[in-house]
Amino acid sequence: MNGTYTSPRHLPFAPLGGLAGALLGGALWAKYIQWTGLTAGWIALAIGIFTGVGVLLVGRSRRVSISLVAALFAVLGILAGKYLDVQWNAPETITVAIIEKQDTSSDQPKLVERRGSGTSVWELMRQRMEWMDLLYYVVSAYIAFRISYSRRIYHFFFRTG
Repeated sequence: MNGTYTSPRHLPFAPLGGLAGALLGGALWAKYIQWTGLTAGWIALAIGIFTGVGVLLVGRSRRVSISLVAALFAVLGILAGKYLDVQWNAPETITVAIIEKQDTSSDQPKLVERRGSGTSVWELMRQRMEWMDLLYYVVSAYIAFRISYSRRIYHFFFRTG
């Protein structure tokens, strides 16, 4: 099999390594956004690296099926990062200006503070997404696939013969 060692006993746990890498990358990305205030979509590429390395290290195998799982988890890791970004960084209080017709001659709007703007988490995630993010999804999935299927990286971690 192209000079690679496949360990069938480690193979079922490969998705767990990808899931761990994806969640770790997504959480780190959301924390970066929280600390700096910058979206920095290019950091989403690191999620692909974490996911690919996680699948490779835990699965100890180079297979197309496992690499496809790594690509899927990279996309899920970006979605988890976006979700955590909205949960940690979205404003909790939204101030809305409402103009009420009153008997007074004041034309000043009355400021009303509302908790929970009625916007769901998914709507907030969609508002924070741009078209460029789709490119990051594709590139991150490609990176995860290539890392988990790379012969050189495999031999770097598992020197066989």
